[in-house]
Amino acid sequence: MTWHRTSGLGLAALLCMLVVLPAEGEICGDAVCSYRFVVRRARTMTHTRTVQGREQNNQVSITNDGHLELFTTLTLDRNRDDVNGTRVSADDVITADGVQRNVILVNGQFPGPAIEVMEGAQVAVTVVNQLMTDAITIHWHGLHMRNTPWMDGVPSVTQCPIMPHESFTYRFRAFPAGTFYYHSHMSSQMADGLFGALIIHNSQTTIPSFPLLLNDWYHEEAETLDIASKYNLYHSGAGQFEHAAPSGGYSVDGIEISIRQFVSALINGRGRYKSNKAPLSKFTVEEGQKIRIRLIHAGGDHNFKVSIDQHALRVLASDGHDINPLTVDAIIVSPGERFDFEIDASASPDLYWIRTETLREGTCVTCSSKNITITPDDIIEDARAVLVYQGSSSDEDPTSQARQCTPETPCIFLNCPFEGYPEDRQIVCISIADTSKPTSPQDYAVEDEDVEEYFLNFGFYGGTNINGHRFLPPTAPLYQSPRTNMIIPCPLENCQQGCKCTHILDLPFNKTIQLVIASYQTWRFANTHHNIHVHGYTFDVVAMGYPSFDRTTGVFRDSNPDIVCSNEKCTVVTWRQGSPSLNVKNAPQKDTVLIPAHGYTVVRFR
Repeated sequence: MTWHRTSGLGLAALLCMLVVLPAEGEICGDAVCSYRFVVRRARTMTHTRTVQGREQNNQVSITNDGHLELFTTLTLDRNRDDVNGTRVSADDVITADGVQRNVILVNGQFPGPAIEVMEGAQVAVTVVNQLMTDAITIHWHGLHMRNTPWMDGVPSVTQCPIMPHESFTYRFRAFPAGTFYYHSHMSSQMADGLFGALIIHNSQTTIPSFPLLLNDWYHEEAETLDIASKYNLYHSGAGQFEHAAPSGGYSVDGIEISIRQFVSALINGRGRYKSNKAPLSKFTVEEGQKIRIRLIHAGGDHNFKVSIDQHALRVLASDGHDINPLTVDAIIVSPGERFDFEIDASASPDLYWIRTETLREGTCVTCSSKNITITPDDIIEDARAVLVYQGSSSDEDPTSQARQCTPETPCIFLNCPFEGYPEDRQIVCISIADTSKPTSPQDYAVEDEDVEEYFLNFGFYGGTNINGHRFLPPTAPLYQSPRTNMIIPCPLENCQQGCKCTHILDLPFNKTIQLVIASYQTWRFANTHHNIHVHGYTFDVVAMGYPSFDRTTGVFRDSNPDIVCSNEKCTVVTWRQGSPSLNVKNAPQKDTVLIPAHGYTVVRFR
């Protein structure tokens, strides 16, 4: 929802492909766990019932007191009852944010049904495509797909898409254990609803837990928004933008928070557009309980700050991998990331807001390359859910307040995309690189001479690209015979004119790979924070570098000096004076990570 404050407070996920030739459900404890996913389109805010053996669909409206009522504009006849004003249960309607639009369902559900299995089980998911004209693939986000890379679900790279009215069975081992999710990897279908939780257990759970799936939500289908994106409105070649596509606000560091304007967001498929009374997701706890919440950002645009009023968050894992526990007031989560955290239900029995807010701080009033000034506005862009203590009446909205940050007890935020907030905000940022894993497995303790290093810059000169290359998929999956897949090789020389090619990193076998993932742009105002996901691997986050910033205003000053651009367009970057200090002993393990604008993140995997 979007509203105004009572007092003054990314970019679509780009997945870097590397090729080396709703309440928690029941846990399947079998050696083979089989599922059937029927994928089809439907309409939100629509109710279906059976009358005399025939399905009858009616639109749904929201009353001022939050109830759902049927209404129809059709002329009544003897086969259709007058349903206007008939109340229906929210459990029988896919409400989303209370505005009618198309949505993609899996087995009639949005989000799709959760898959919960034991580590090592064989998972078989038959996907039946009942979309009228669109093809489908499903990516199993965070799974290693060891020995079955062709089941990863990337169209044209690992498989041919599932065409309309056809089916395909994915079969893979459930590994590693942790919190993951599945989503369409075809066009923009994920943003239209094709996603769901995927939980892999290494033991039977003893603490109650539930998934919290968070996503951006728009009133136009995502493909329309993609076409209108400013990264697609360009002349041939590198080009400049022909039209200024609508964009979002700015975070406290002076960085644009998204290329899309916020409309609303959902938690487990429910939210509110502006101040309507659409039903919200509710999570019931018993007083004195410990609850594990599996936070999954299944959206594609905004970073969100997640908190629960009057409850501290004890963070246990990120992207399915344990970290040494730390207690924070809020977690900033980017698209594709997951965090597991516990809360103690030790507050007074009542209703409490679960808050998820974008990082919008205000609007840019001075936006020159030498000076950026952000004017705070009173707009809050958020989605909310309700934490309900058992026995509390849940008919009304909570009246709880977020904790106030003070000099004596500053708030602690995990995973900020910038180094810090202005000093007067009393907020301490903890970088994900400053967390650590509980143990140090020998296979991650590597010597520097065993490392192959690659630089990838997401400066986005001339549109979305990596090192100046715009990706063109092969005409057939890379796992087929080389004679059948046609690729467009990338030029050997530096690409400064928006080259389009099948960008492949040819990595040596059984070597430690170090990726220096940067977000540098010679035009300092043009950059954004990026979230990067590596398919099929868990990596160590061994370093993260932020730009310098003004500690009074929070606005960044200069790009991090550790990296230098090697040409005018910054399509090639390198270390200025060698690699900075790296944590190669107990770095946190992830598969999705945030890259600070005008900064970098260094990851390692083998």
